[in-house]
Amino acid sequence: MNANSISRSTVRKPRPDFLLFPHATSRWAKKVRGKLHYFGKTDGDPKGEAAERIWDQQKDDLYAGRIPRGKREGLTVGELCDKFLKAKRAQLTIGKLTARSFVDYKDTTDLLIETFGVRRNFAAARSSTAATSCRPSATLAASRRQSMG
Repeated sequence: MNANSISRSTVRKPRPDFLLFPHATSRWAKKVRGKLHYFGKTDGDPKGEAAERIWDQQKDDLYAGRIPRGKREGLTVGELCDKFLKAKRAQLTIGKLTARSFVDYKDTTDLLIETFGVRRNFAAARSSTAATSCRPSATLAASRRQSMG
């Protein structure tokens, strides 16, 4: 070993069927859909147990080409708007809602998503508007007025 080389302990796959590999950056990695994804450092996890748990949580999203959602609680603004619109579309289909009302609901959900973000936790978005002591409808109305002119 010369003076410029760095001594590193070599981490190997813990078993032949282990799907992750130790990357040169000392992280557990896996290539999915042509892109490398990382699942924690090898230093604190030489057997890859924690990395494998992360992989198990994220693999379905990665294989589907989605950004992993991670661990979260509750609905996102996007999920809530989607559920709401599905219910309203069902009402539209059976004639309990007019097309104009459905378009208004769709415009409102689009504005909610634009204002708060599709992945934002709904409870967090709701509490942030409560913290400003402003009703969500007033917040949306103000946002709509600003976007119109």
